[in-house]
Amino acid sequence: MFYYILTNQSVKNRPFGQMLTRREREREAHRREILEAAGRVFARKGFAAATMDEIAQEAEFSKAALYFYFKNKEELFLSLIHEKFNSLGEKLRRVTSSEDSPDVKIGDLVRIHLEAFEEDKEFFQIIASEHPRLDAEVGNRLRQDIRGRYVRYIDMIEDVMREGVEEGVLRDVPPRLLALALTGIVHSFTAQWVLTGGEESLTDKGHIILELFFHGASRK
Repeated sequence: MFYYILTNQSVKNRPFGQMLTRREREREAHRREILEAAGRVFARKGFAAATMDEIAQEAEFSKAALYFYFKNKEELFLSLIHEKFNSLGEKLRRVTSSEDSPDVKIGDLVRIHLEAFEEDKEFFQIIASEHPRLDAEVGNRLRQDIRGRYVRYIDMIEDVMREGVEEGVLRDVPPRLLALALTGIVHSFTAQWVLTGGEESLTDKGHIILELFFHGASRK
């Protein structure tokens, strides 16, 4: 969790749904500016080589201001990752909770996933390149976070697959296996795209992913 939120009691103890004050909105805007600047520095230098001084300069904040929001570079790096994944997770949840048919939901899930990678290519390249270089504590925290998110992601997709099976759109296959099959195909495409530099359009591959999935799963 963000260090600023953990240490700011006025935000932490605020009743759910209550509006932030002007000062709190300004602090939240500053925190986001720092995260965006950190993302640019990490993309250029990598996690290990980046320094808080460079991030402060990029964000046009004092170094002391950075430490007001984040206790160290590791906390800043993990906060950046949480922010990106939280945004993606919210978009996916909106799809799975919609009233659309299962096949439309599946198409939207694939599209949103691919768009997220294209829009934040540098971020996902950071994850791929820096993950093996992180120290044990940060690496373990990141792996635990990603594992937890992956399980929740599969759970969401499993619900869509269950709808597809019940409505006769998909074969009578355990929904969990269908969810794993779809995510496996998507992961293969995105991982290859990131590792090869992401020069080609990833979203253009969406129809291929859907054809591969439905060809083996559709009753038609």
